[in-house]
Amino acid sequence: MPPQSGSPVRHRVRPLNVFSFCGEPIAVPRGEYHLLTRDLPPCPECQRACDKVALELSGKYRRLM
Repeated sequence: MPPQSGSPVRHRVRPLNVFSFCGEPIAVPRGEYHLLTRDLPPCPECQRACDKVALELSGKYRRLM
């Protein structure tokens, strides 16, 4: 888990989980968290983790049109 940063950021919450993609626990319900953090910049660690997963899965699934 990365150390707490000095500036507040908005984490991306994992589906069906209470943790963000970077491993930071989310203490409030998902809907309330999104309302409280909507004006904050996104967490770079969460974005990096999501991009990595999307890249790994990109060749495994075919998009239906």
